Amino acid sequence: MEKSSKIYISAVGGVIRSIFITLLVILIFSFVSTKVSFSEGITNMVILVTTLLSVMYGSIYSSRKSGKKGWLNGLLVGLLYIAIFYIVSLIDGSSGNLQLRDIIRVILAIIVGTLSGMLGINI
Repeated sequence: MEKSSKIYISAVGGVIRSIFITLLVILIFSFVSTKVSFSEGITNMVILVTTLLSVMYGSIYSSRKSGKKGWLNGLLVGLLYIAIFYIVSLIDGSSGNLQLRDIIRVILAIIVGTLSGMLGINI
């Protein structure tokens, strides 16, 4: 297998795992929020933390799977995850306007993904 294609394949695997983690946490949070009322700030924080932990896990998995260029694996996982997150938000009916919190979420996902990818190579 070509070296660069292995990076992309492992990044896609990392994104799939990240999305699975996100869906699982959001499902649990949705169930809990039917019983307990949360403010919008708490909900936004849960989404942000879930996003970052999912990107972290996916980036570490991806870089360990490819065995090289962890920063690139993490960057790809972060970018692909956020792109999918944004597309799903658009399909869900969200406006296409990026707010400050969305821009911060994108920047954090890229940074966390890149750093987690480097961490995944070294552990």
